[in-house]
Amino acid sequence: MTYRADTARYDTMQYRRSGKSGLKLPVISLGLWQ
Repeated sequence: MTYRADTARYDTMQYRRSGKSGLKLPVISLGLWQ
């Protein structure tokens, strides 16, 4: 049996824009930085 990651796994993830650059980061990563 071969593992295959779901292709839609990032579709429901929430993103936030960071600073003036507009870089989109996942909400979970912003919480881990603090």
